[in-house]
Amino acid sequence: MNNPYLNPGLLNEQFAEAMKVQERYAIQEILKAKKLSIEMQRKALDKKLDTKKEEMKKFASQTVASNFKEGLTGKAAEAAETQLNLSKFQPSFNNPIKG
Repeated sequence: MNNPYLNPGLLNEQFAEAMKVQERYAIQEILKAKKLSIEMQRKALDKKLDTKKEEMKKFASQTVASNFKEGLTGKAAEAAETQLNLSKFQPSFNNPIKG
């Protein structure tokens, strides 16, 4: 039989191939959605880490320096404050979510 409309085996093959194509497309779209979700989570975490970094820098430059000043006297207090202000505490947070 050469007529594809009367050949059930050929119709089944064509149907199976069409289903595979649809399945591949669906998988690609699911992967795109997951990647987008991960990217959004990474960006949100980057913002949180930046906020915490700024909080820690502020704490180190103000609170720690003033505590040293209260605990030490004279030149030692001045040297500790100068050292803390010069070293510029820079916390480093690495985002575990790769983009």
